[in-house]
Amino acid sequence: MLHASRSLVRCSSLDHQLRHSSTKHVFACVLGSGVAGSSVAYHLTKRNIKDVLLLDRASGVASPTGTSFHSPGLVSASHPAHRYKPILAHSIELYSKLEAETGVNIDFQQTGTIRLATNETRLAEFKKYVSRDYYKEGDVCKTTLLSPAEVSQLAPAVDHTKVLGALHTTNDGTISARALTQALVVGAKNGGAQVVDGAIPREIRYDKEQGNWIVVLEDGTVVTTRNLINAGGIWANDIARLSGHDLPVVVVEHQYAVITPNKTPANTPSIIDHDSTFYVRKSGDDYLFGGFENLEKTVIREDWYKNGVPTEGSKSIKADFSRLDNAYKRACELVPELQGAKVDTRAAVFSMTPDGYPLVGPYDKNYWMSTGFLDGVSSGGGIGKYLADWIVDGEPPAELFDTDASRYERWGDRKFFTERSRETYSMYYNWSYTDRLAGRPTDRISGIYGRLKKDGASFSFRNGWEVASSFNMGVQNESYLPTLIREYEMVTNKCGVIDLSWKGKIEVKGKDAEKLLDYAIASDIPPLGKISSGVMLTRRGGILSPMMIFHHDRQRSAFILLTEPERESRDLYWLRRAAAEKQLDVQVGLVSEYLASLALVGPKSREVLSALTKSDVSDEGFPQKSTRMIRLGPVGVVCARSSTSTGQLSYELFHNRAETTKLYNAVMSAGREHGIVNFGQAALNMMRLEHGYRIWGKELTLDTNPYECGLGSLVDFDKKEFIGRESALELSKQEFKRRLALITFDAEEGVVLDDRYVPSGNEVIRIDGQEARVGQITSGAYNVRLQKPIAFAWIDASVGPNERVSFF
Repeated sequence: MLHASRSLVRCSSLDHQLRHSSTKHVFACVLGSGVAGSSVAYHLTKRNIKDVLLLDRASGVASPTGTSFHSPGLVSASHPAHRYKPILAHSIELYSKLEAETGVNIDFQQTGTIRLATNETRLAEFKKYVSRDYYKEGDVCKTTLLSPAEVSQLAPAVDHTKVLGALHTTNDGTISARALTQALVVGAKNGGAQVVDGAIPREIRYDKEQGNWIVVLEDGTVVTTRNLINAGGIWANDIARLSGHDLPVVVVEHQYAVITPNKTPANTPSIIDHDSTFYVRKSGDDYLFGGFENLEKTVIREDWYKNGVPTEGSKSIKADFSRLDNAYKRACELVPELQGAKVDTRAAVFSMTPDGYPLVGPYDKNYWMSTGFLDGVSSGGGIGKYLADWIVDGEPPAELFDTDASRYERWGDRKFFTERSRETYSMYYNWSYTDRLAGRPTDRISGIYGRLKKDGASFSFRNGWEVASSFNMGVQNESYLPTLIREYEMVTNKCGVIDLSWKGKIEVKGKDAEKLLDYAIASDIPPLGKISSGVMLTRRGGILSPMMIFHHDRQRSAFILLTEPERESRDLYWLRRAAAEKQLDVQVGLVSEYLASLALVGPKSREVLSALTKSDVSDEGFPQKSTRMIRLGPVGVVCARSSTSTGQLSYELFHNRAETTKLYNAVMSAGREHGIVNFGQAALNMMRLEHGYRIWGKELTLDTNPYECGLGSLVDFDKKEFIGRESALELSKQEFKRRLALITFDAEEGVVLDDRYVPSGNEVIRIDGQEARVGQITSGAYNVRLQKPIAFAWIDASVGPNERVSFF
């Protein structure tokens, strides 16, 4: 809920030890000692890093000027993004033992959490969530769906006649955020970290020659650090500006109250209502109540962004409980003992990002972020470990691309940040509606966005880009699945064009371009005129990035790497760091903004291409996995022929973004007699699953390796050196406890298939008639040729190839 990174405000004199040293040299300097900052410091010491300095401006833990002081202390293990599960689980494991370790009473009550379903839509959402229950036996927490009677038993305070059920999470609960912060600070100190209050940064700069960050404090003391971690909470952007950075965060007001009922409340799980967006938890003889205002009542302090966050921070916010009138009225209906209770209104502020995920990871050279939390208490413990491991090991320990600190770089602006943040805040508990419209479109639209929209395209949003998902072809009252089937059939029987301009594109050029790729990529680098698949590995041998590679000059000094938009910043950072490590003469930059692409797919696509060019596009003249510089009508393109992802005759046309409209019009005109149609990402997904093509973010993540994914052929051990080679060699000899399988599902007799019966990802796989979890779906679609659902899934190695399984 409330972000637990604590405030950085002016206070008393510096710690005695630091005060008597004009310069301090450390491995890591953490700015902000709230939950986020103290957790990073704590976990760095757990990695045996003693040289850690934790700086804070305040005189004590969890000052009322910041956020931790006001946090309701909800610790939740449920989250719409299932890859967050290990983060939340680690927080709960840590908090359950932290009191014994540090001697600080953090009042961690593992009473669980119930999320009320008061309508059929919410009940369906919770049923879907439970069907994707990714918890295994022995895990810290588990989710189950409760009936109204079970709600009454577990939470007698709730009027069970007004609910249809509830999502129940065991073993999470509530904690004192102030005491948690204190305990993490004590733990960091016990591990060897120095914690200094009253330290006010005046200047931050980077020393290029030494590769260190210099932090100058107001009293003139200089701190030199290899790694700088900004965990400043609501002051994070003010801290960032000292070094010339600007963060994609906003500061939001939050209303809450201490509720004293007429009788002492019984022990109860935390209660959350997703529809009226309130939370309520027992706190001694009181309840803590809060909520997320609707769009019109949400207050974002852009004046603080412009002028800086005042020293008083949250203390300067006046309570306005009228913003929560509707939520509190509904709470009194669902929890009747709130009626007539004494209401002590409070208010605070916290920082957040447009999508509600924090900023975590590198933002510049050894400049790390851990800020912008909406759930700082729930995830702070796990994120602290995640970031500490990344800093020490030099690579992210798990797949958590949602929190990439640089994900808004190059395209986000204040208009988008404020509009989307306001929407995200007001819809914080709305897990189902993910295709949110605020702030869209951004400048990341292709040259034919307007044309595709006019032609009936529906769009999803990926890292700022508008991605055409499917097309309404004018058939009235047609449901989603028949639309996709018809789109697929028209492309695979004739031909279609898809806009792929949203794909991430990295250019690597310079004298040592090939040397860099040879070192950073585990695969063979294609020769001139060829395009090939490649994979970058972590040093542990995990899949950092699958990509397509080709080069567009005869000197082999300029290459294009095709990646995913959500991953482009991370890939860029990784490649630049590898170049610096090897001291290579090379430039690595993103060209996604001006290098656009359209793909022509289907059996008639060669005929369309032939009508637009004099170049030889026959099988002999333009074989599979080749690239050619050709002119198509009025536009010059780099044309790549590859059916790797579609299983169809396919040509991808890379061109200048300014010429997309001209190229599209020429292709559509030439393709008219061949039945050409627009198609979107959903139909493309059907083709790639049918072809057995694995993609990043679904089947391929940092948590996988090439050998368990069936991509071992992409690792070229003939190369003497590449990142991850030793680990990959060890992995190539291992057997694994799971395997990636392509599965088809038979519909039950009498069931009319629609998209509700088609897996989309994260559904749990069970052996027919058994409750035990034996796998989980990564992605799915409807297979038109087989007329049944198809999906990739991770399956336990013990499951036989002929075993019947289900995902419902």
